[in-house]
Amino acid sequence: AVVSTQSTGGERTDTPVCYTRKHYHDAVGREVDMIMNRVGVADLTPFGKFMLEGPGATKFLSSMVANTLPKLNRVNISHMLTPNGKVYAELTISRLDKDKYYLVTGSGSELHDLRWLKQHMPEDAEFTLENVTDDMGVLAVTGKYSREVMSNMTDSPMSHEEFPFLECRQMKLAGFDVQATRISYTGELGWEIHHDAKDTGALYRKILEAGADYGIGDYGTYATNSLRIEKGFRGWGAEMNLDKNPYEAGLGPFIKPNKKTKFIGQEACQKISQNDLKCKLVVMTVDTHGFVDPEGNETVWFDNKVVGNTTAGAWSYNSNTSICMAFLPPHLTELGTNVYVELLGRRFKATVVNDPLYETEAVRTRNMLKKEAASG
Repeated sequence: AVVSTQSTGGERTDTPVCYTRKHYHDAVGREVDMIMNRVGVADLTPFGKFMLEGPGATKFLSSMVANTLPKLNRVNISHMLTPNGKVYAELTISRLDKDKYYLVTGSGSELHDLRWLKQHMPEDAEFTLENVTDDMGVLAVTGKYSREVMSNMTDSPMSHEEFPFLECRQMKLAGFDVQATRISYTGELGWEIHHDAKDTGALYRKILEAGADYGIGDYGTYATNSLRIEKGFRGWGAEMNLDKNPYEAGLGPFIKPNKKTKFIGQEACQKISQNDLKCKLVVMTVDTHGFVDPEGNETVWFDNKVVGNTTAGAWSYNSNTSICMAFLPPHLTELGTNVYVELLGRRFKATVVNDPLYETEAVRTRNMLKKEAASG
């Protein structure tokens, strides 16, 4: 069988359909290279988006998530848990005012998350929860020169000090009213630009104009997936699900079991001991010899026994190796441990490596500034 495809260069080719390394491998690599060395743009409009505001909104939201809430004009990652302490959902929370929050979730979990929130709203609530998914567009400007591209479209200060990581800001961008957030699922420098959906096309064209001198281009999900696995970023439905508690999924830094506001799943979290974990999430390199790359839901073997499963996988263009995330028994999660991942009926050697395999831009920048400060 063959499939007609169009490359990022515009030409059409007939490519064999296969289960081994995919025909788009090099195209994804070009997108990763574009983000790492130039700048890219992506349409993230399918995200689920909710507006929560009014008296009591802060108390309610704090009771729904295990993390503390962000301060004004700040953003954080928070998780909703089930009563027995499993991971129900992940939200990106932006605090726009004292009792006003903008909640973002994955496109596939829009109604799933909205239903959970509405089910737990008090009947006499004075606050409102509105689904604004169809009203809001989202474009991401990501990569090495994303700051320069953003600066070309606004008078608002965009430096690292003036627009720090995890800040959100109402601003004008290319003449449009937007909410810009310094965050990126790629783990690289970037902004998510939330705006009126009717402006998406025009804003997209302005971004291309502003980034023309920096070699801007489109990037997609496969490039994002490769970069996010390198950074150890979890994904709902894969690394986070109703089968695992947040500590098994490596979400400990986002869980505040002793925060003052009681939240759903708090008691369960307080009872969980690190010694009681049935499994732990790890990042692994996989020696596939370029034959095939893991994608997730593959069997993991050790000593001829099934011991776990991968949750996601890709080729790491920055590390030049196949990588994956997987749940393994605690005794197999030490750095350097070797197991085997089954791909197309063959078992390939995998090695537990640092999580993350590749530091995020925010961490790299922080370390660089600390080094500069120490050197005087």
